[in-house]
Formats: sequence, C-alpha cells, structure tokens
Amino acid sequence: MTDRMLSVGEAARRLGVTPVTMQRWVDAGHVSALRTIGGHRRIPATEVRRLLADNRSVAETGQVSFWVDQLFEAKAGAISAAMLRSRRRKGAWHAVVEEIIAAVSEIGAMWEAGECCVYQEHVATEALKRGIHLCLAKQARTQPDQGLAVLFTVPGERHTVGLALAQLVVADAGWDILWLGDGPPEDELALLVEDRRPDVLVVSCSVSSPRATVEPYENALLSVAKTYKIKLIRAGAGPWSQRSPAGRVASFTEFHDALGKLGRATTKTQERATAQ
Repeated sequence: MTDRMLSVGEAARRLGVTPVTMQRWVDAGHVSALRTIGGHRRIPATEVRRLLADNRSVAETGQVSFWVDQLFEAKAGAISAAMLRSRRRKGAWHAVVEEIIAAVSEIGAMWEAGECCVYQEHVATEALKRGIHLCLAKQARTQPDQGLAVLFTVPGERHTVGLALAQLVVADAGWDILWLGDGPPEDELALLVEDRRPDVLVVSCSVSSPRATVEPYENALLSVAKTYKIKLIRAGAGPWSQRSPAGRVASFTEFHDALGKLGRATTKTQERATAQ
C-alpha cells in the first residue's frame, strides 16, 4: 500500500506544532520528506505516526505551539491566565518562561519565513509584556526577602522580552525588582548603585547588540560591581566577553539557579550579621 503523503501544514496540524517547526525538522533531517514536481514538500503519514509515538518531544513542541497561538491571540488577560495555570502545574516560573521564550523565537522564525507580518510580531510581544505585568501583580512572595535586583539592558538594546520574562523568575526567588528597561549610560552606573543600593544587577543583551557597545559597557559594569561589592548577572546571547565567565547565564534555568545561589549567600550573610 502506498504511504499517504501530507503537506507540511497538514502534518504540522496533526502534531500540534507550527508549520515553521515542521519545516525545521525536515531541514535538520529529523523528518523524511519528498518534493513534488512543483517543489512542494510532502511528508509520509508514517513519519507523522512515528513522531506521534515520541510523546515527549511532540508534547514539548506542542506546548511551544500553544504559546505561539496564545501570543497571536494577543489577549493579555488570557495570556496571563495561561501563564499562571502553567506556573501552578510546573511549580516554578523558570520552567514556564523557557517555553514562552521558545515561542517568541518561533514567531521570529515565522516572520523570517514570511509566515507572519512585523506588526503581528509586535502585537504578540506587547500582549505578552502586558500579560507578564498582570502575573507580577498576582505573584505571591514564596521566598524570604532576598534584597533588590535591578534589571536593565545594555544601552540601545531593542529586545527586552527576555528581560521582561526574567522578572517572573526574580519574583519567584524572593527578590524585589527595579525595572529600568534600557540601561543607563556608563557614567550613571555608579550613581544608580549609590542611589538605589541594589544587591544584584541583572543586565541582558541580545546578538543584535554590537560588540563595540557591549565591551566598554561590560567593563564599566564589572568595575562598579567590584567597587561596590554587589553581584552582577549578565544574561542573553549577546557578545559578552569570555574573560569573566562568572555570573553569565544562557537560559532561564541557569538564571533561576544563579539567583538561588545568591539568595542562599545573602541569607548566610544576614544570619552572621544577626549572630554578631
């Protein structure tokens, strides 16, 4: 019997993923596909059944597809409600936002592939930011007060969705949050620290930030952190230096772990001060 051939869109719908994800799987060799005379991809139904048998990978990617749909709906209240439900199931924000940031990346890939427009991407990310604020307003403190975390990007960084999601992880760990968004200039970093007395600076940059901007700013951050004896966490996939790997995080799980270690260190310091 000849195996039935499915279009990329039909195979994606059966698996609960986006067409872009399906195309990626084909390009990476994870899924076998043929091309029609007209150059269109066709996927054997047996390949779809094989993927369905791999429940774990399909479930994970299906969750990303779920969040893509939620973001395109662009209803902040619904996004917030879905995030809070997922937080209750998973027990920690870092596990939730790993899926959401994957969905944000998927939307970016969809735009590159011509699957969505720029305005749709912007509407989706702005709805997500509003949803994050709603979640923060409902976030109950589950950890003791660990101190103040200041969150900002390197100057001129346009991508702030990841940093906005990071607020949830910070709140989960029991830290108070001062959100700046776009970072202050180098000559104001010391003033920021003297004025607000933070316990940790969380600074992010993406691959779109030029090294010529990031390098001097990173040097200024390291200098301020050393002078004022505060912690510095550098996040994102931007061109951070490899000279000082301490305090570098590449995922929300690593960020969660780093905050946990800082929190334990802060608690021990407070206990010693109380004992004295």
